Amino acid sequence: MNKIGFTTSRSPAKKTRSFVFDIIQVVPKSFRVVRGSLNIENSLNSMKNQSFSTVVIINSVKGNPNFIRIFDLSDNIKEIPFAIKLRGLTLSREYQNKKRKNKPIYSFLISSLNNIDEESVIKKFLGITNKKIDEIEEKEYVTAYADYIDKDEGLIFIEFLDKRNRQVGPRMKMKIITRQV
Repeated sequence: MNKIGFTTSRSPAKKTRSFVFDIIQVVPKSFRVVRGSLNIENSLNSMKNQSFSTVVIINSVKGNPNFIRIFDLSDNIKEIPFAIKLRGLTLSREYQNKKRKNKPIYSFLISSLNNIDEESVIKKFLGITNKKIDEIEEKEYVTAYADYIDKDEGLIFIEFLDKRNRQVGPRMKMKIITRQV
């Protein structure tokens, strides 16, 4: 499994910082990386030197997480040609009382999406494993469920359930868009 670094744009709002804390609780081998005043190039080089293979940068608009860019650091530093536009977000603190204690070791994707590109972006963003649930033994895991809300518009809903089928992590409405990089 690859090490994933989550960071934000400069001077993030409280909800964006909370989203980063929420998402690293459900993504295996993920870490919050404080960007500080570094520009993107220096920040990416620093994370590559720390053995991160994927970096997710969460940008804010008017205090809310809005736009997510994903960088692949496995060989050279390159941005993947897709981005995630958040269209709705519910943080775990808004629907549950207690924090998750154990970070998952694996995460799985159960998807009804018919688009290979969208699934691959979600897998990269969430650190989805290639293993099957029956191949692991009593370890902590999270299942991400992805389904279209509006297939014509490409609006996707994602929620997370732990191995006891309790909701954990954020609930997101998102749209995956193609970018020129």
